[in-house]
Amino acid sequence: MTERRTKIVATLGPASSRPERVAELLAAGADVARLNLSHGDLADHAEAIACVRDRASALGRACGVLVDLPGPKLRTGDLAEDYVVLQPGRRFILTRDPVPGDEQRVSTTVPGLADLVGTGDEIFLSDGEIVLRVIEVSDGDVVTEVMRGGTLRSRKGMHVPGAELRFEAFTPADRSALAWALDNRADLVAISFVRNAADVHRARDALPQDGHRPLLVAKIETRSALDDLDAIVAAADVVMVARGDLGIQVPLQRVPLLQKEIISVCNGTGTPVITATEMLESMVHSPLPTRAEAADVANAVLDGTDALMLSEETAVGDFPVESVATMAALAEAAESAAPAYAEILEPEGADDPVSWAVAHAAVQAAEDLAVAAILCPTQTGATARRVAAFRPSMPILAPSPRPETIGGLTVSWGVTPLPVEELPAAASIAEECERAVSAALGVGLVTSGDLVTVVAGTPGPRAGRTDFVRVVRA
Repeated sequence: MTERRTKIVATLGPASSRPERVAELLAAGADVARLNLSHGDLADHAEAIACVRDRASALGRACGVLVDLPGPKLRTGDLAEDYVVLQPGRRFILTRDPVPGDEQRVSTTVPGLADLVGTGDEIFLSDGEIVLRVIEVSDGDVVTEVMRGGTLRSRKGMHVPGAELRFEAFTPADRSALAWALDNRADLVAISFVRNAADVHRARDALPQDGHRPLLVAKIETRSALDDLDAIVAAADVVMVARGDLGIQVPLQRVPLLQKEIISVCNGTGTPVITATEMLESMVHSPLPTRAEAADVANAVLDGTDALMLSEETAVGDFPVESVATMAALAEAAESAAPAYAEILEPEGADDPVSWAVAHAAVQAAEDLAVAAILCPTQTGATARRVAAFRPSMPILAPSPRPETIGGLTVSWGVTPLPVEELPAAASIAEECERAVSAALGVGLVTSGDLVTVVAGTPGPRAGRTDFVRVVRA
């Protein structure tokens, strides 16, 4: 357990999938490993998941696995070389033909692209770095002029304003990807290009009623999602502020304010939230971030984010381990200036006001008594997430016998998940408290004689209900 409370999500890729590198990322502070199914092949991703779990087990710590579904995101096709540089003023063709791309043309993942655009429309490539303007549509190909040039690599994101409204966020391909994620027991699954709460419900309906059910992460990256933000946050288990595509959908100057708004809505409902995209972008090729990037990370922490995400920095960058270590140091420094204890009441619209009231009372008692830790024995993770919503100043320890619960809690602010042995249900509240204290003592996270607060549900069949709090000596 570290002093840092904000979690770090590190994307795995060619620069970071080897066992020794995964171990270094974990040692540097990565809490969650992200696999982006838009890149790479499933066999490599499966090996990476196994590697993460093996290395985390060897280090005696939990590391969550987040599988990012491809979604309906439009992409360019493969290039003949590693990259091409598009020059302003040049013609560039987006073709429906499956050809290796070069400086003159590239294929796309959208066979009907010509039907989505017209003369004068703008098309954005590589998260908006490259801007093309359509000059004609000919025989299914889209002929453009490069308005803003840049470096294009294979299978980079392509944005056509408004096009997402014509595609479902949870595609048939996503259903297959979700089945793969379930087979590999992913802890969290991210849904790309969510437009409304119905997209989240559609994905949840595809989960099995029994067995492994990962947390669903709704990525906020479309203009339409902003119009249904409250309902999306209520429908999702976790929310991601996906600033890359969002910054193309809306004017760039709005993105910082939208980040604060989305995080605030999530904080108000106790929904974990991840801030993502270009947080330490310069570290893809530099051992140090810019001062502006350092401020960006700090501001996300001060805004109240649960987790920070690294993408290209760890997937394909030259300094993946340094990127994680730098983000960890920046987050910890920012936390020293952040108000730790959130004076919020029961989140608006909460479906279980009793559980929220008990979690609030537990944190209030813990703060008043300056206890060493808050212990949240949990089956589903709900108790620990409720406690974390109040941002207590002391550690939150969450013993659980369920691997999916342990993995899901790795993205929650301030929570240290503790894997414990599956035992018969406790016979009493006192026994539940004794087990929680024993788990914390067993891994050295509290010391004998420490005062701790235990908050959980009364032993019995009603998993997810938080209804008791006790203050005990370890």
